[in-house]
Amino acid sequence: MEGKSIIPLKQVLAAMEAATEPFSLRFVKLNEQKGTGGEVVAISGQLLSGKGTGQQLAPALDPVPILSGKPDDIAELEAWLRRNPNHYDNMTRNLVSTINGHYTKVHIYLITEFEGKKVII
Repeated sequence: MEGKSIIPLKQVLAAMEAATEPFSLRFVKLNEQKGTGGEVVAISGQLLSGKGTGQQLAPALDPVPILSGKPDDIAELEAWLRRNPNHYDNMTRNLVSTINGHYTKVHIYLITEFEGKKVII
């Protein structure tokens, strides 16, 4: 790791917001609800989700859920679609792959590398 350039987390977040070209990053997985994590994951070809650009380049490949048509199911789905994930409050970001359309949620404090540069807080 010696000799690797560094980048502050604040600049990483700004670069992710402004990105029009896909970027790569490395992060540590964590799932507090399941008590799992610790795996280091490297992904490339990512864009920040929800900005339109990523969604246009890589539409979601997940199938649309099948509804029974009951009013309760439809109301529940509409509420779920309108919910606010509070990414900024929860210190997370959703990324979408421009390669296969898969979404990845990343906790910002667990990003260890961005575009080959070591991330510091």
